[in-house]
Amino acid sequence: MVHTITDRFSMANTYLIEDERLVVVDPGSDLNVRLLHNYIRQFLGRSPQDIDLVVLTHLHTNHTPGVMALKAFCSAPVAASALARRAAPKIEAKGGMLPRISHFAGRMLPDAFQYLEVFSSTYAEQMRLVDLWLEDVNGLPEHPDWRIIASPGYTPGSLCLYNPFSQELICGDTFITSEGEVPHLHAGARRYLFRETLHLLRSLDVRYLYPGHGRPILARSPLQRYGVEW
Repeated sequence: MVHTITDRFSMANTYLIEDERLVVVDPGSDLNVRLLHNYIRQFLGRSPQDIDLVVLTHLHTNHTPGVMALKAFCSAPVAASALARRAAPKIEAKGGMLPRISHFAGRMLPDAFQYLEVFSSTYAEQMRLVDLWLEDVNGLPEHPDWRIIASPGYTPGSLCLYNPFSQELICGDTFITSEGEVPHLHAGARRYLFRETLHLLRSLDVRYLYPGHGRPILARSPLQRYGVEW
């Protein structure tokens, strides 16, 4: 079962997967983490120590600042897509030097500007939060019903979490619903990546869609109708 945690400003959604143990997806703000802590104790009657994994769907700073607040009351490792590390191969997860932008841009133009974020000191800081790098199609550690789906396009290191048994898809910012009931695909500069991601996600049997921003959608095949944001 997936629970939605968001502050009253609805800046970004945090999700809690309730299983034998708990998984937090995209901690978001410190306020979200405080709400999460209270929710676990007061509504689920469980301990925050039941959290055994924290998953980041991508490394944007509106989804990650609560990681340190979360670590204050649980010891769960933080996980993200292995694609995020491969997008900046010379940045070490626990520190290191940033690659020279001229070298990367020289090899990747005209698409390099989509990846400028990987050179920022902020991106390096986000990478240092991560303890585990998740590979595409693998099961989520200790939660095998949930599959990891690499979904590059919006960012090179985006991922989704899919449960084929409960037909739930946690999609981060790959889709958002802040414009209403119809999900909008967040497309990046590399159109072939987002087309591949879109084709893959639309092939899944989904009844519950949990976006990074906006309201979750309960519907038969919620991804059959969608908009695109460039």
